[in-house]
Amino acid sequence: HLGFSSFGQEENTALPGQSTTEFGILFDNDKPYVVDRIVAFSEAFNLKEKPQKGDQLVAIDGLPVDESKNRFSYLLGPSRPQEISLSFKRGANTYTITTKTQSTGALRSQLYDEWMDANQAYVDEKSGKRIAYIHMKNMSGGELNRFLEEMANEAEYRDALILDLRNNTGGNVHDKVLQTLSQRKYSYWQYRDGGRTTQPNFTAANKPIILLQNEQSLSDAEMTANGFKALALGQIIGTESYRWIIFTSSFGLVDGSSHRMPAWGVYDLEGNDLEMTGVTPDIFVPESFKDRLQGNQPQLDRAIQEILKQIDK
Repeated sequence: HLGFSSFGQEENTALPGQSTTEFGILFDNDKPYVVDRIVAFSEAFNLKEKPQKGDQLVAIDGLPVDESKNRFSYLLGPSRPQEISLSFKRGANTYTITTKTQSTGALRSQLYDEWMDANQAYVDEKSGKRIAYIHMKNMSGGELNRFLEEMANEAEYRDALILDLRNNTGGNVHDKVLQTLSQRKYSYWQYRDGGRTTQPNFTAANKPIILLQNEQSLSDAEMTANGFKALALGQIIGTESYRWIIFTSSFGLVDGSSHRMPAWGVYDLEGNDLEMTGVTPDIFVPESFKDRLQGNQPQLDRAIQEILKQIDK
């Protein structure tokens, strides 16, 4: 959380920047020039004619590739072109496509969205669409808005909720999230000849809620998990949080530079410093790197199991 930024000469580096050109096509790990699949909503995904699994990349911008070389050596340069031409071999035929390019950051974001969508589909299948699933990547205003939209749509019409804060990198919207999750019905109202609804309109706390966290849930995600536990909104499943929760203040200096310094500590109701203790789950369920490679979901499986128990009481 400590940082310094400047517009001075010290920010200039001797070496030029390098950029890797991506387009949303993933290749086989063992055969790095053979197509494995196309990432959803990537630039290649938008092509009318798409490469297929098993097609072999044979040329980039008309330059034949050498399979003994690292594929990225053809895609790394001081700048990223707006478009790129890729030639593939399929059986006895060779064809060429032209696609817009994208950054590695955009590809990571698309892969993350695929992971989120896969989790949603997994929960839908395992629960018969009885459990709402919402993942928050961070605690920013944009993610808060998406969370509120999901709460007003999917979560309102499901029997329970799994809020997934695994890998959440923090921000500062914990209070609004916890207020939303804390809402309980206190009365009903009914328009003449209309259907009867609760007050308030959205009553998340009247349904079972489970919060998922892992060792990469940090900063404001830990603030949220601690508040979730203190308010007794439901169970926390996963591993201990990262222990990286402290708020900073930013100050400008006369030369135009600025610095960030830790300023606000966060403590639970017993007085424990969360930066030292983190947040401990109610049910400890580890998930290894091997689990992720093999597509196993021990944490999500346990969350579904526990929440179905509560629904079916």
